[in-house]
Amino acid sequence: MVLGWNSLQKTKSDRHSDVLEIRVVRDHDSWDRYVLQNKNSGYTHLFNWSRVIEETYDHKPVFLAAVMPAQNKKPEIRGVLPLFRFKPVVNASRFVSVPFFDTAGVLAQDVSTRNFIFRNGLEPLLRRKSSRISGIALRQQEILDIPNLRLMDCFPQIFSGKVGLSLQISGSQQEMMQSFKSKLRSQIKKSEKSGLDWKIGKSELLDYFYAVFSRNMRDLGSPVHSKKFFKAIFRYFYHHVFICVVFYKSKPVAASFMFRFKKSLINPWASSIRDFRYLNANLYLYWQMIRFACHINAETFDMGRSSRNAPTYRFKKQFHPREQFLYWYTWSFPGKDILQAEETLSIHAWKKMPLRIANLLGPLVRKRISL
Repeated sequence: MVLGWNSLQKTKSDRHSDVLEIRVVRDHDSWDRYVLQNKNSGYTHLFNWSRVIEETYDHKPVFLAAVMPAQNKKPEIRGVLPLFRFKPVVNASRFVSVPFFDTAGVLAQDVSTRNFIFRNGLEPLLRRKSSRISGIALRQQEILDIPNLRLMDCFPQIFSGKVGLSLQISGSQQEMMQSFKSKLRSQIKKSEKSGLDWKIGKSELLDYFYAVFSRNMRDLGSPVHSKKFFKAIFRYFYHHVFICVVFYKSKPVAASFMFRFKKSLINPWASSIRDFRYLNANLYLYWQMIRFACHINAETFDMGRSSRNAPTYRFKKQFHPREQFLYWYTWSFPGKDILQAEETLSIHAWKKMPLRIANLLGPLVRKRISL
């Protein structure tokens, strides 16, 4: 661990008082050990995202931790906050926890530690960088239970227009199928009879995944992530990640990227080619992911984020997943701000671009959009 600020700070919990320090952490093992034992952590809290994002897009990580110093052994981590110094398309850089993903934010084992990180970690960092930072964004899975959310004389805007959707996995594949309504069961069985095939694997399926994903992003008018980004995920999280590809007559027509974390299977990216949706290829893809979740004994299938009432939201809702509002906090400093909530991945002219050009230019634009 590397000390970020020299002064010791003190915080009190309901039961005892502890002397905590804020440190910038570069110790992979200590950080991940804390993340894995905290019941509220998500896969985006893992340390190696600092390497994936920096190596792919050059956004510099600043991973803060509240630690309890200990003599003759490593300090004990009590809470963490993964941040990246993110440079958008316009305006000054801002800190984001974590760009390109739904949730990360402050993770601590109690309210007092969470408040300590917020007040004694963020305030000094922002004041040191204030002349070159336009703001900060924290993407929380739950409301921040911090008494005073003021930072640098600013209060946050809270964006809660997106929800996380997750399906409880209970029992076998057959039991999951029986839990669906008859209309959904009928559609899945129809897709199984339409000549579709599937594979689940590792990086050997990356080219198939990217062919579907990049085309779908272009068709939606969205700049695509670099293939280098997904290669880096495999490099640092090989045992955690899987790809599912759906084929029709040996042609990839739908694909997804999955991450296994604790007792969950998470799907951050899924796409299908519009020309083959009459085959219910997207539905078939999701059914294969649910089957895989059963196979690995996952308890939850995390379907990712959606905007309420958007087409992807309505598609996922037919599985009757649990909804959870996501809370994105943005502090925009006067004279420098462009609100994170105003970012968009939708560029109408992008739809008309040749796929080869879209795939060449997409990563150059995508790296500057934190959504």
